[in-house]
Amino acid sequence: MAEQRPGRTERLRSRRAARRERYEAFFDPRFLASAGLATSLAFLFQPSLVVRAIMFALFFIAAVASGKRVSPLATLLVGLGIVAANLLVPVGKVLYHLGPMAVTQFALLDGLGKAVTFEGLIHISKASIPPTLRLPGRFGSIVASAFVYYDRIVEYRGNLRPSSLMTDVDALMLKVWEEPATSARAEPSPSHSRLGNILLIAVTGLALGALVLRFAQG
Repeated sequence: MAEQRPGRTERLRSRRAARRERYEAFFDPRFLASAGLATSLAFLFQPSLVVRAIMFALFFIAAVASGKRVSPLATLLVGLGIVAANLLVPVGKVLYHLGPMAVTQFALLDGLGKAVTFEGLIHISKASIPPTLRLPGRFGSIVASAFVYYDRIVEYRGNLRPSSLMTDVDALMLKVWEEPATSARAEPSPSHSRLGNILLIAVTGLALGALVLRFAQG
């Protein structure tokens, strides 16, 4: 069993790498980041919890498609933690009681809204900020390097074990710093970039349109 686990981990990592290569070859990095920013703002100011929940689901799918490390269990636990913390301050109509704690309508909906918003922003950032993003100037170079190093840390963190934490952390540091912070990933071809840009424009337009429609309805 101990020998099978690393093999399974490597297979999952290989599949993520393949998805990431296809994803990054399909979208122009700067256009993807710009669309991600605009969509994030539309998501952040969207007053409808239902619409935000739908957008969150799409962001989650996009993050998985991007080849980034995504944990459904961690997403669920963080969301439940945010909702639970919000329920500690009971406000509004009491729906039911969990032992001594009263679950109120406003606190529950507000907690769900915070959880969906927080997790949605996390996943849209994963989907829209690729390591291939290059910003101009010295600052842009620093930001690009930070993306690459962060990506390596997230990819390696599954190898950290409590029984050998210090050794694994040392190996992580060596893994992160042993290669220059440059990306050897495939550049997007012109045809793929055009198709990807059309898709990004459509998605951003839908997000902004849903926001404008919601405010127009009052």
